Amino acid sequence: MCQLNVLKNEMQKPQKPLIWTLLAASICVSGLGIFALRAEATASAMGSGSTRLSQFVQAIEGEVKLPLSVEGRRVLLDTCEMGLQPSLPLLLRFASIEQRQMVAPFCTDLAQSAVEASKADSYAWAILAMAQIRSGDVASAEHSLIRSSLTAPTEAWIARTRFELIQDNYDHLSQDVRGIGDADALVLIDGRLGSVVARRYVADAGFRQRSEALFESQPEQVQRRFLSLVRRQI
Repeated sequence: MCQLNVLKNEMQKPQKPLIWTLLAASICVSGLGIFALRAEATASAMGSGSTRLSQFVQAIEGEVKLPLSVEGRRVLLDTCEMGLQPSLPLLLRFASIEQRQMVAPFCTDLAQSAVEASKADSYAWAILAMAQIRSGDVASAEHSLIRSSLTAPTEAWIARTRFELIQDNYDHLSQDVRGIGDADALVLIDGRLGSVVARRYVADAGFRQRSEALFESQPEQVQRRFLSLVRRQI
């Protein structure tokens, strides 16, 4: 009987450390869950369309973490794209100077976190390039544009972001990156976003002049389609 009690005591000894380990793990998991929910809630609270910007400006004054979900990241990155446009969005015109100045650094950090989490996130690379150009870091922006093109060369909605960014900053970019803009233009013309290129062709004399050789070198059906798109913009 005495030996049985000794055995019971020996069996009970490891249980206390195990209980504390399980308790610590439970607290840790709960904390991670709260962190994840908070990050997702920030993205969900942005709303949709241009109304996101007002919520976005308020959010970045606090601490915004990168959401774990693809959808949550896409919302924040898309809002960064809106806020980083060359012509200041209407809602940002009513923001304070300090709030406007926070957009580029915040979006740089956000996009950097996104590409560190997934090197294949082509859209995050494109938004990182936008933020880097806004901050004056053209060399880093070129690297980001190249990575974006390598990871999704034919995804039209991302090609649109790259195309617009490259054309807006054409004179400051290398020949290699300009070539990415040409490739993106052809991707867009071949799909439902061809009007983006046609609109630029009509409104931007510089693009019109430098793109003539590109379009003239394309097959006849591509040239015919592009001319049709241009006529719709006139």
